[in-house]
Amino acid sequence: MGDATVTEVQEIRPIIYVTGFGPFSSHAVNASQMAVEGLVDQDLERELGVKLVTEILKVEYNYVQKTIPQRWEDLNPKLTVHVGVSSLAETLTLEQLAHNSGYNGLDNCGCLPHKGLCIPDSDEVIQSGIRMDLISSAINKNTKLKLPCAKSTDPGRFLCDFVYYLSLKKDRSRSAFIHVPTLNKFSAQDISAAIAAAIKEMYNQVMERDNLDGSLDLKGLSLEDHKCNEISVGKDEGSDDKISLAL
Repeated sequence: MGDATVTEVQEIRPIIYVTGFGPFSSHAVNASQMAVEGLVDQDLERELGVKLVTEILKVEYNYVQKTIPQRWEDLNPKLTVHVGVSSLAETLTLEQLAHNSGYNGLDNCGCLPHKGLCIPDSDEVIQSGIRMDLISSAINKNTKLKLPCAKSTDPGRFLCDFVYYLSLKKDRSRSAFIHVPTLNKFSAQDISAAIAAAIKEMYNQVMERDNLDGSLDLKGLSLEDHKCNEISVGKDEGSDDKISLAL
């Protein structure tokens, strides 16, 4: 039905916030932008009972550094998923962590973050609390998808790594990053379908954890208390800066 700005989002449904990046360097058409814009056709809102908020970010450190914390404040998303393109990627690649330092690649404005840092006086590495191994396994078992899936611990020390760190700093339990291949390897539609499948798995995982936390709170237990009381069972042998809404 049209686009809306973040300030117009007043939802009682949980919000899933998904970003892609605009053009940069040799990527005149950014696969992440095309794939994220295609999520409107993947029926995520109906299937999950959520509001999907998508945004295409500028490939600029200062812009991203100001924008992402504000989106967390405005949207309070249940799940945030950032998407970027990688010329090296042959699969849907789930990044498991992000770095705070080492940002030496110039952005579209020819700029670098101050001292090459994302956030001063912060941890060097933050790892997502989402179990990417479980997401990857589920994607690879889905025979309807054209893209295989893999995990990674190297988001690249550019805007992809940078934006991911900002979200992980806000809430690592509900933040994820997906690298996608270029459009000469897979179609935007096929990439969108794979991203949507990953988002479903991630959202369900986040909801399960939130529900567990809620039930433990009612019992006066913490999640760590619960883990300590679990019985260990062995495994079986063999065994542009516009935000678009999907309204």
